[in-house]
Amino acid sequence: MTESSQFIRKRLVYLLQFLAVALLLPLTGCVTMTPASKEKPAINEAPPESSFTKLEITVPGSDRTYPTWRTKSYGKPILLLHPINGLNPDLLHFALELEDWGYRVYMPSLYGDPILGKPAYGYDKGMATIKVIRKDGNWNPIATDTLGPVTDDVAYLARWVSRKEGRNIAVMGNSLTGSFPLAILDEPSVKVAVLAQPATPVMKVPQIMMRIPQSEEMQRSLSMSESDWGKTVSALRRYPSKRIIGFHYSNDPIAPIAKFDELHDRLADAGLSSRFKAYVKSPADSDYAKERSGWVVGSETAEKRKMLTPHSTYIVPENFEDQEWFRRKLKSSLGQLWW
Repeated sequence: MTESSQFIRKRLVYLLQFLAVALLLPLTGCVTMTPASKEKPAINEAPPESSFTKLEITVPGSDRTYPTWRTKSYGKPILLLHPINGLNPDLLHFALELEDWGYRVYMPSLYGDPILGKPAYGYDKGMATIKVIRKDGNWNPIATDTLGPVTDDVAYLARWVSRKEGRNIAVMGNSLTGSFPLAILDEPSVKVAVLAQPATPVMKVPQIMMRIPQSEEMQRSLSMSESDWGKTVSALRRYPSKRIIGFHYSNDPIAPIAKFDELHDRLADAGLSSRFKAYVKSPADSDYAKERSGWVVGSETAEKRKMLTPHSTYIVPENFEDQEWFRRKLKSSLGQLWW
């Protein structure tokens, strides 16, 4: 099978998984997509599990244990949260790149291990995952005022990593977990929150298929209650070094960038707008970044808006050049903000 045919096959599988997932919840917008065949080849295999150290983290007072894989080199700690398709090969390779940048990466499987009889390490199945999320009961990806109790567990994981490392950490979310770092920013140990194309509240299948936008409230929702937002503002005021970084496509069809506008507007109202910077790719005819030059760093993308893409940013986007740009900005941002 040629590299091109392998790419096409993998992409069709992802698309079918994605649509099946959406029909079941409906929960959409969070499957990591593969780059175009003319660009960097898709990653098909996970790195050797021996590249990481496996840990088990149990939430006190509960029966919930999160298997967590950690890179082996010492460095500034990052809690890296997976998208809907779990600790997939692309995410694992990205963690090793972060390790090369000088970071120590912790990656919990928020679905446990095994997942429906499959190992969590290298797990890459969007369709099956939705059954786990629905049965678990800790997730609420369709609400406008909460992400579900799972965020309390993620907050504990952040505290655990911080204690283990003896220093503050960065938390990175992606698509389904894209808003999680913001939701736990009131944790004293979370110094940097990285939001990559947050996709909750998720869109329904008819909205995607028929290009029907969500309501303005849903598009701008940060999946946080007013009380939780108040805690975030208080934490930002209490800890001047806390920062928020965002990565997005302005024409993302399944994760409205209006969430970034809502976040900026709320921070501006609180006198905290300087604490958030977004890196956004837009079509050549878009003025999105230009009109928000005070807080958005923009660049042009050649990718056209399709049913599900462009979506992913620094992890396997449609275009390899786009990915490289997002990763350069991520590396630079983390370097500037950390100590």
